[in-house]
Amino acid sequence: MIVEPPIAPDDIRPSQPRPLRWQTTAPMPFGILGLLLIVVVLLVFMLGFIWRIVTTPQPLPMTTHTITLIIHGDQRPLRTSAPTVAALLAEQSIMLLPEDMVAPALDSPLTEGMIITVHPARSVTLKLNDTVQTLRTPFTTPYDILQQAGITLTDQDRLWLDGTETDAAGLLLWSIPVLDITIKRAVTITIFDNGAEIPFTTAAATVGEALYEAGITLYLTDIVTPETQTPLADNQHIRIQRALPVSIRADDTTLVTRITVGSTVADALAQTGVSLLGLDYVLPVENTPITPDMVIQVIRVTEELQTQDETVPFETVYQADAALELDTRAVRHAGTNGVRQILMRVRFENGIETGRDYAGEDIVTPPQNRIIAYGTNIVLRTIDTPEGPRDYWRKLRVYATSYKPAALGGDDRTALGMKLEKGMIAADPDIISWRTMLYVPDYGVGIMGDTGGPRRSPYWVDLGYSDADYVSWHQFIEVYLLTPVPDDIDYFLPEQ
Repeated sequence: MIVEPPIAPDDIRPSQPRPLRWQTTAPMPFGILGLLLIVVVLLVFMLGFIWRIVTTPQPLPMTTHTITLIIHGDQRPLRTSAPTVAALLAEQSIMLLPEDMVAPALDSPLTEGMIITVHPARSVTLKLNDTVQTLRTPFTTPYDILQQAGITLTDQDRLWLDGTETDAAGLLLWSIPVLDITIKRAVTITIFDNGAEIPFTTAAATVGEALYEAGITLYLTDIVTPETQTPLADNQHIRIQRALPVSIRADDTTLVTRITVGSTVADALAQTGVSLLGLDYVLPVENTPITPDMVIQVIRVTEELQTQDETVPFETVYQADAALELDTRAVRHAGTNGVRQILMRVRFENGIETGRDYAGEDIVTPPQNRIIAYGTNIVLRTIDTPEGPRDYWRKLRVYATSYKPAALGGDDRTALGMKLEKGMIAADPDIISWRTMLYVPDYGVGIMGDTGGPRRSPYWVDLGYSDADYVSWHQFIEVYLLTPVPDDIDYFLPEQ
């Protein structure tokens, strides 16, 4: 290696090389080798240094972020160069416990404007039936706390939050941080109520509370096994022996009570102080055994005598009077009604009349009969006919019709077997006797030898004709009963 010395100030020919100092000395064979060795060592050292620089990671440029840190609701704006959430918390000397919760996660890189929330765990007392435990939880709402504890509720479970009872809906709405949660799990019991088997699920503490929740009403005389103060247990059987409910209706009042098993209706009346007096009676009868929900009706009975007046109608009496002409009448006495007083025993049940019994009677005013006299004196009179004068003893006004054989299907025989032709007359035999001779104006003389069906009035005649000389009749006329006078006369004909 050649080293050129610096130019001295007094050099006037710098361009010309000067002799090297070591060139003036004698040659040294080991000096060159030593220098080479040193150069090699220096090269190796420099190469190693360069390799270390190349392979060693270089620190990134420092970056800062503005973030917000929230702890217990307290917001802290920070400026930090920490790379992750965990590094920031370490930078702020915030120590986390296993139950604490941080959002976002600890290994999340910080970004500008990031909000980091730390939920430090709290101690919450959880009572589940008879078990008490303390939970460390970052949650404040009871719903989240129970979710963390893996506890679900049924509709029948009971829940108290910090001593206040609520339900599943209240659990979701509870926003205040809770420190004490008490849960009473529902149990399944069976209630035997007078033979009825009632399964029931409840979180009640005692037998009495469970029966109340089940809507079962107890009476003083009912027997409950076990007693109502007994703590409730799962699969427990509760038996109720009922006193018998009875309703007693008496004197416009209904008394609802309960009667000892084995009693009768009479016992029920005695236990409730209800008495039967006089004619009073009870339904059902007194020796009837009491049954559940029986209705006992006390019937209060009274009787009284009452009188009532009745009219005694007079009767009409007809008396024959020879001084009166036949078919004439005269009222001899108009008649008056009488008065009868009737005595009745009237029965009242609960104030309502239920019957009347006859107890006797008395005629206060007797009736006076109406007396009508009818004539029996037959007076003969004469009427002119186309065949000459004829004597008659009775005249009747009747409704006249006519008939002929063709109208009878060709039958020309009367009820007496006579031939139906002109001169044959049909009539009511109770008014005009058989074979009586009659004179009918514009018809002539005929004989009563036939009859017909019932009419609205018995005063009628049906004038006979042959088919050849038939004449139609439909009118009221007067007919004359001709002599001789028959031996059997009906002096008292019905009124027309």
